[in-house]
Amino acid sequence: MPETKKRSERKMPRKRRAEVLDAAARVFHAKGYEATSIQDIADEVGILKGSLYYYISSKEDVLFEMLQEVHTAALETVVEAVAADGNPLEKIHAFVETLARFNAENTIRMGILLHDFRSLGDERRNEIVRERDQYDKILRKLIVEGKDSGLIRDEIDPKITALAVMGMINSIYHWFKPSGPQRAGHVGSVYADLVVASLTSGS
Repeated sequence: MPETKKRSERKMPRKRRAEVLDAAARVFHAKGYEATSIQDIADEVGILKGSLYYYISSKEDVLFEMLQEVHTAALETVVEAVAADGNPLEKIHAFVETLARFNAENTIRMGILLHDFRSLGDERRNEIVRERDQYDKILRKLIVEGKDSGLIRDEIDPKITALAVMGMINSIYHWFKPSGPQRAGHVGSVYADLVVASLTSGS
């Protein structure tokens, strides 16, 4: 029994920290990172400001950890999707469908990732940018492979196309409403079909 209690005590801080990050995400989304104070986050969590420092050391630490978490989750999902068997065009479809669906399912944190990362210090901001660039590298490689295999039109520019596709996906947080009529999975499918059609039409 004492051992069970110890395990529970070890888990509680992690659970509470996750609650703090969720609360911070809501406040950042509503007020913007720059306008948010530690007191705002404490109020959202429902604890005293002094108690909040047990879980975090600074507002920037909260932002950085939040961005790392959402990036890691998104990238793992995408890597798993493109690792499945299929030709380059099928993998591009899986890439777009998966990432678009993830963005639609996580509009608050994706919006913070794509907008408020600029508020990080230089070193941390550069790290987030390097991590973000991994999506572009994966997609650009698949487009090149698709051209080499004759599945994608010769005139397609891999760099510009990858940037255009990522821009389209990254805009989802601006308009998608989880409570609206569209479902995240449907958004992913429509985006993926649209991208594949644009790469192959007229071939």
